[in-house]
Amino acid sequence: MKKYEVIRIIIGLFLSIGYISCSNDDEIINIQPSTSLIEMEAEGGEAEIYFPNGDWHIAKVINQNGHSNIHGSIFSLNGEMIKENSVLSLDEEGEIRAIWGNKGFVITRVTQSSLKILVKENSTGEEFGFLVVLQSGEEFKEIKVNQKKSLGYQFHNVEFSLKEEDGDSLFVKKGTTYRFNVQTSQEFSFSPYGGIDVENQSNFVSSEKDAFVWIENDSVMLEVPIDIYNNEIYFNGEERLYSKYTSVKPHGFEEKDTVTIPPGKSVFFIEQEWRKRQVSYKLSLTNNRTGDEKNIEGKWIEVAPTGKYNVQWQD
Repeated sequence: MKKYEVIRIIIGLFLSIGYISCSNDDEIINIQPSTSLIEMEAEGGEAEIYFPNGDWHIAKVINQNGHSNIHGSIFSLNGEMIKENSVLSLDEEGEIRAIWGNKGFVITRVTQSSLKILVKENSTGEEFGFLVVLQSGEEFKEIKVNQKKSLGYQFHNVEFSLKEEDGDSLFVKKGTTYRFNVQTSQEFSFSPYGGIDVENQSNFVSSEKDAFVWIENDSVMLEVPIDIYNNEIYFNGEERLYSKYTSVKPHGFEEKDTVTIPPGKSVFFIEQEWRKRQVSYKLSLTNNRTGDEKNIEGKWIEVAPTGKYNVQWQD
């Protein structure tokens, strides 16, 4: 009897080992990223994640604020767009992008066993975070990306320069039209630069998405050019607010002119000469956290009357 009891114990041990082995097989983890948490500064940056195998795909990307799916564009690894304005996912090697005007990211599956996450600078004034959800069969794994709120920038200086496309150009605009029907000849006085929207208008323009974000509340006044001569820019202390909005000021031509109106019906209009001035600018800002310099490039454009005009009579 003792012999049979020993045999039963041995068989029981083998069965237990087999059960444990099967249980371990069921708990095999296929998704094993080198990290599941990325902390990013507001200035943005890049992180690379490695995996022991490529048996997984990106199922979706979720915005931590609201826990909603993020939409964007999906590309092949050679840059060909596969989908646009779609829920982000990626089955194989390729790239997904979600870029807004004030934040964004690019996730690239460079190889089957690696991911590269590029986070753009965050100029929203708030923290930004998203979850990259990986899937392998019934298994899911999240990679959490947190981006800090920016501490902002301070204005440092601005430089103006002339590039090939810059300079002054003249053009003609039709001003006010005057109509008469008088019995006798008479004198008529008028303002050559009267009328609607006859003003000195200027604005800063830039293709950079955050060109006006960082110092829009600081009311930074910049000294702007007053003349260009022989490819040299001249200043005299005149300033404009650095803003995405158009700056308007009076043109300064207040004199009047007088013409003689003939008897009967007559019509004349003012042909005004205007100048468009365009110069390039480079705005330098200092990062409040790092002390690093950030440069923003664009154009300053001014449109204003020159003070010259012609009286054009119509038949």
